[in-house]
Formats: sequence, C-alpha cells, structure tokens
Amino acid sequence: MSSPSILSALKKLRDLLSRQEKVKVLWIAVFAVISSFFEVITASLIVVFAQVLNQPEVGSHYLSKLRFDPHLSSSRIILYFAIAVGMIYLIKNTFAAIEIFFQNFSIQRMSYSFKSKLLNKYIESDYGFYLTRNSSLGVQVVAGDTEVLFSSGMIAFASILSETIIFIILISLIVYINPSLALIIFTLAAFISLGLTKIVLPKFYQFGKRLQEISIKGSQTLLQFFHAFKEIILLGKRDTFIKAYDVQALKRSRTQAIQTSINALPRVIIEILFVGLFVIAIGFLALEHDNSSQMMGILGGYLYVGFRLMPGLNRIINQLNQFKSAIPAIERVHHEYTTIAQSESYKDTPNFHFNKNIKFNGVSFKYLNTQTNALQNISFEIEKGECIGIVGETGSGKSTTVDVLLGLLIPQKGSVLIDDEFPVNSLQWHKKIGYVPQALYLLDDTVENNIAFGEITIDQEKLTRAIHAAQLTKFIEKLPDGLQTVVGERGIRLSGGERQRIAIARALYRNPDVLIFDEATSALDNETETKLMQTINQLSKERTVIMIAHRLSTLQNCDRIIMMGGGTIQQITNYQNLIGNKEKRNA
Repeated sequence: MSSPSILSALKKLRDLLSRQEKVKVLWIAVFAVISSFFEVITASLIVVFAQVLNQPEVGSHYLSKLRFDPHLSSSRIILYFAIAVGMIYLIKNTFAAIEIFFQNFSIQRMSYSFKSKLLNKYIESDYGFYLTRNSSLGVQVVAGDTEVLFSSGMIAFASILSETIIFIILISLIVYINPSLALIIFTLAAFISLGLTKIVLPKFYQFGKRLQEISIKGSQTLLQFFHAFKEIILLGKRDTFIKAYDVQALKRSRTQAIQTSINALPRVIIEILFVGLFVIAIGFLALEHDNSSQMMGILGGYLYVGFRLMPGLNRIINQLNQFKSAIPAIERVHHEYTTIAQSESYKDTPNFHFNKNIKFNGVSFKYLNTQTNALQNISFEIEKGECIGIVGETGSGKSTTVDVLLGLLIPQKGSVLIDDEFPVNSLQWHKKIGYVPQALYLLDDTVENNIAFGEITIDQEKLTRAIHAAQLTKFIEKLPDGLQTVVGERGIRLSGGERQRIAIARALYRNPDVLIFDEATSALDNETETKLMQTINQLSKERTVIMIAHRLSTLQNCDRIIMMGGGTIQQITNYQNLIGNKEKRNA
C-alpha cells in the first residue's frame, strides 16, 4: 500500500487552517529562524573559544577589537570568553523556551478552534446525511483524529520546520568552515537519510492507518459494551463482548509496540553516524593540517554542531515518523470537513407567524443511499388548534412525515408551508415546536437541567409551569434532592413513565404553540400509558397537537386521523369512523 506524500498532507493541513492561523504558522517559522541565528552565534563562539583555549593570544586579538586591554593575561582572556559562551547559551535557551511555549500554545489554540468549527459543521449538516452516519465515526473524528492532527501532526510539522531551519544554518556553517569535509559528511548522511525516507517513513503511514481503523472498531465495541450492559449480563454474553474488545486492544498494543520500537532506531543510527563521521573528520583534518592547534577550532565547531545536530536530526526523523503516522488522521479530518453535507434547511425568517394552518403540498422524500421513496406525493392540511393523529405499520412513513414537518428532512419534491407562506425549515418554526420522542435522550445530570436542556440560565417560572403541566410535581417532591436529583446516564434511574413526563416537561419548557408526540407512549404499559394520555389530552386543549401512534386507542381524542401505508396517505378520517370500519371488517 503506497502512502500519500508529506507534501499532499501539508496541502490538506493548509486547507483546514484559517488565514489567522496561517499567519501564526509563519510566526513559528520566524521564531525558528531567530533560533537558528542564535545557534550560529553559539557555534561561532565555540569555534573561537576552542582556539582561545589552545592559543590565548587569538582571544586577545578578538578582545582588542572590542576595546579591551590588549595586555590581558591568558587566564583573564579565557574567563571572558567562558562568560561570553555562558551568556549566549542563556540567551539562546531562554529564547528556545519562549519559542516552545509560543509553538505549543498556538497549536493547541488552533486545535480548540478547529474542533469548534468542525462541531459547527456537524450541527449544521443535513439531518438526512446525519442518519447515514455511525456515531462512533463522528466521535473518533472530533476527539481522536482532530487531536492527532494537531497534537501529533501539527506539532510534528512545527518541530520539523524549526529543526530543519536550524539544521540548514548549522550545516552551512560546516560548509563555511571546511567545504571538503562537509562534502564527505553530506554524502554519507544523504545515503542514510535516503534509506530512512524510503524504508522507515512509509511504515509509519501504515501504522497510523492501522491504528485509525483499530480505534474506530475499538470505540464501537466499547459503546456497544456500555450501552447494552444490561442485555450482556442477562444473555450471558460477557465473554463475547470482552473478547471482541480484547482483539482490538491486542492489535493496537502490537502496532504501537512495533511503531515505538522502530521510532527509536534512528537515534541509534544517528549516534553511530555521528561517531563515525567524527572519526572521519579527525582523519581528514589530520591529513590536511600538521599542526594540532589548527585543528582545535575546527573540531570544536564540529563537535558543537555535531552535538547540536545529532539530537536535532533525531528529532526531525522522529517528527517525520510522527507526521507520517498522523497523515491518515489529516486525510480523514480533511475529508470530513470538506464533504460534510451542509444543510440548506435552517433559514432565518424574522417575520414568521403561525396563525392559520400547516400544509403538505405534494411532498415526496427519499433518504440518502436508498432507491425508493419513503414518502410519495403526500398532501394534507392541519388547522391551527387541531389535534391530528397519524397511524400506520412500521415503515409506512409516519416518522418521516413528522421529520419533514419538523424541517429536519427536506423533501425532494413538494413543500410544507406554514400559513401558505413560511417554510418549516426555519429557525423560528423550531421555536414554536415542542417535540416528545419515543426514546428521550436524558443527560447524566439533574432533573432540572434535563428539563431545561442546554439552558445556561434557567427560567424558574417557565420550569415550574412545565413541571406542573407535565404532572411531575409529586414525583419531584418525592426525590431525595428534588430538582437537583441526578437521573443517571440515559435516565437509567427512572421508570419509563417518569422519563416520558420529563420529555413532555422539556417540550413544554419553551411554551410551544405546537406539540408533536412521536410514538411517545408506545414503550409504556397500559396503566402508565393511560395516565400519560390524560396529561397529553389536557395539554391538547390549548395547542396544535400531532400524535404518531401504533395503537388506535391513544388517538380517540384526535379531531382527525391520517392512516399511512407504503409512504402514502391511505385515508383521512376520525376515530369513530375508524373504529366502526374496523368492527365491520372483524364482523
């Protein structure tokens, strides 16, 4: 499997950054250039200091140019140069620390901003597109791949950029000191670098790709393990699910072990290379210079540059490996960010009002990646204040009709209009709707926060009114901490009826004009359903109500009932006629 080039990954990385973030990357490069400038000054000073240690009079020559006393003692000359080396080291490393902080804070800020942008793209995506997705993929992209992109990929790129600039500058210094020696060193280093680039780097892309696939499967297995915990215990499938996760965990640990081991090899190779080149340099200089004192300055500079470049080169290779392993994450994040189906549905209609009716006009809808229509030429009208029931077998199009009414799904043909003017895919329409699903998503939080759902400042008057209307008052009074009682993950500590009443209270908190019940009582026993229907019927007197149900008994107070089948309207009638026809058929 061929791996994408680093250049193509960098182009994709560039596409994900804003203009301001690209400017920050340029500043990272500027910091690297300044760091390399300090490195050159340090290396040059080391060369001179090595000469001064062997020939103090050389130091006197340099100091005299700075208007020092030309008759200083040898020990004083060495002291001054030692102080100069110490000072430049202090300045260089202080600046290096500032560079590291700037680099990491800038990249983590980019990571934070991009995650926010990505979540905004997801939240604005088409609902039909969302229905085709596996939730584990979204979690992995935001929490996994994006983190890898910045914490591994972007930081690796910044480190490579910084170290490469320093590397080039210091190598240029070696060329300046002795071009012939530099040519020998470059030739040997080039062969080794070529081997690392062609053999080692592609492996890290494969490791990254494999870890990415394992992470998705591992996340899916863990989600299934915790979400189906009750069924796993009751059905005695503990070993099956634990083994399923063990398989992915073992693959991950093996891949990471190989990756980490191979990542350590360049350091060993570079140390061998450095010692070998040092021996070659001594041999070369010994043949070129008879006087050992002439060699000291060059060897001093070579040693400093070598000791500085050796860890630097090791970091470059390690970061290249890191960046290569991050390329799969970069590719997937780039693909997600550039291909998420952006919604055209959520429109801002400031003059929106609902005074008369809701009209379905020849609506047809087909889900993504399917061949047949879920709805076919649906037309009907709901008057304001009406209570409408929708019934039908599973797959008849009931829930799809409601999702179109909610403005979540955009029909391929036809339209749904409020008061013959406003489309249902508007933000203002959502504010007028209270939606009660069959399976409410409850936060692992307090009853209060579950009813107010996402409100930063909770309106206590609206909260009390919603609780009273949903007939939750007595239940909350019996709770140990009242409204501050934590319901547990997905409301595990509550009964089905209690969860549904919280769902109704959540829907009522905003005091909506329209209430939509999407099979809200189908999972309840008869007694609980009867009590909940009394609450719903009481609420129906003041609002427009749409109820999806699979039991006709729940719709007896509806003004009209729409019977659906095969994505079309089979009949629009009332409860009495529907029951009468049913009795005739049974007779």
